[in-house]
Amino acid sequence: MANPDPDSVGARIAAFRKVRHFTQRGLADRANISYSLMFKIEQGDKPASPPVLATLARALSVSVADLTGQPYLDALCQDQLDGLIQPIREALDLFDLGADADLPIRSIQQLTADADRMCGLIRGGDLRTVAAELAGLIAEITSAAYTAPDDRLWQALASAYRSAYDIAHKLGFHDLSALALDRMAWASERASDAVSASTRQYLRSLAYLRAGQYRTGMRIAEAGRQLATQAADGLEREAVTGQLHLGSAVLAARAGQRDEAELGI
Repeated sequence: MANPDPDSVGARIAAFRKVRHFTQRGLADRANISYSLMFKIEQGDKPASPPVLATLARALSVSVADLTGQPYLDALCQDQLDGLIQPIREALDLFDLGADADLPIRSIQQLTADADRMCGLIRGGDLRTVAAELAGLIAEITSAAYTAPDDRLWQALASAYRSAYDIAHKLGFHDLSALALDRMAWASERASDAVSASTRQYLRSLAYLRAGQYRTGMRIAEAGRQLATQAADGLEREAVTGQLHLGSAVLAARAGQRDEAELGI
């Protein structure tokens, strides 16, 4: 039988299992899955579903990210994007430093348009351009928002933080994605933007879904739905409310709460 890819999820599970001194059967019992499934996952014959990955991660006392690795890391290094992640991390740390007197600042219209452009580039898969430009944009919007406080600037900053979350998450930098979500909440509060704040709670609940912490994820999604009720009526409120209901239903289903899953509450 061929050996599994040493960089595969199955190989990582096997490596952590051996560090913890578990047999395959012992880990299967601890994770409440069948030995047959455990064997096939480690051999690379069957992919591990998100719920199985979550329960294996808990059984091994590691994160899901430890088992899945950073799926974009090879491409990241090849394109030298890894050197662009640190500036984003540093830009996220500017949030409480006020205006930068040495930084030229463009108009509100230009900054908000650039924040929207970052979102579009991410949807189009152009991570390299976003990684190259995002840190500078965050620094500029942060300084502008302190120089001339305006809800539109705080909203643009929340959007830029959302882009930082997206790129960090896609590239597997989970600590950075969590930090970006915290900054998104901070900017959303200053913008009095309930839609952005609710979107942040939805994204946060997905992190708990991936980690297999379903009950906490459900509580976060519920908090997001309460926030959404504070938003003005319109398509944006309806969209984020729908996302949160769907997220709640998936979390409830994973937690084995059938009634709540069917109701999406």
